[in-house]
Amino acid sequence: MAVGDLGPGAGHFTLRLARAVEPHGVVYALDTNRRTLDELRGLANEREMTTLRAVPVPRDRLDVPRPVDLLFVSATYHHLPHPSRYFAEARTHLQPGGRVAILESRRDGMLARWLAPHATEPRKVQREMKEAGYRLVATHDVVRGYWFGVFEAD
Repeated sequence: MAVGDLGPGAGHFTLRLARAVEPHGVVYALDTNRRTLDELRGLANEREMTTLRAVPVPRDRLDVPRPVDLLFVSATYHHLPHPSRYFAEARTHLQPGGRVAILESRRDGMLARWLAPHATEPRKVQREMKEAGYRLVATHDVVRGYWFGVFEAD
């Protein structure tokens, strides 16, 4: 399995995904920040993980070495300048039947409202993904205060 982790941050999910696809899969950590990617590469090396690839990407478009089965987007959606256009173009980086999984703060609770610039309303994500040519196939409650949706290309 090939997975793209867009905006991996400190690697909480990235390293788990890299372990999950062992021994023959690959996880592309996709970020604009080279320091973040260097730190992730170091963590993967410390853990003797061979499935993680650090890939610098521009902020305005996805660039993956090869099409992925899953594009995972955790707490990053709100950073994208034009999500509908971004994900419409990203379809070329998905394998046939590939999915996009988005985990995003839903602005529930006092702290989330205070951090509002770092969140996106679920309805807005769904609308923009529909505009980009995707359909929502599943939602899950996995992290309190966050919305998790899985999309497939139409």
